[in-house]
Amino acid sequence: MNFSKQRESILNYLRNTKEHPTAERIYADLKPSLPNLSLATVYRNLGRLCETGTVVRLSTGDKTDHFDADTSDHQHFVCTSCGTVSDMFFELPQEILNQNLSDNFVANYYKLYVYGICKDCSEKQKRNA
Repeated sequence: MNFSKQRESILNYLRNTKEHPTAERIYADLKPSLPNLSLATVYRNLGRLCETGTVVRLSTGDKTDHFDADTSDHQHFVCTSCGTVSDMFFELPQEILNQNLSDNFVANYYKLYVYGICKDCSEKQKRNA
């Protein structure tokens, strides 16, 4: 695939982080090295990367999309305190999926978000208690 310098920079940024940044975070981090970069360009390129399946858009419920260059099958943990999104790697047994499906549905895939408090926030809460 032939990418523009800006799209290549966005993709490399995502491939080199375990975080799941927002478009605004990507923009802020790349702007110093790409002075002509605009937030609209980041959004447009993220949209194209998502359309091609190169990047995954995560809608975690906080009204801000996060992005992930790891397109392998995996789940995500979302901290309800700080908003951090982390990868989780496990498979849900097919029988768990089938238990909740009637004869009217066939599951092709699933996305799972687990919500809770991350270790860092949990430790901060303990220290402040």
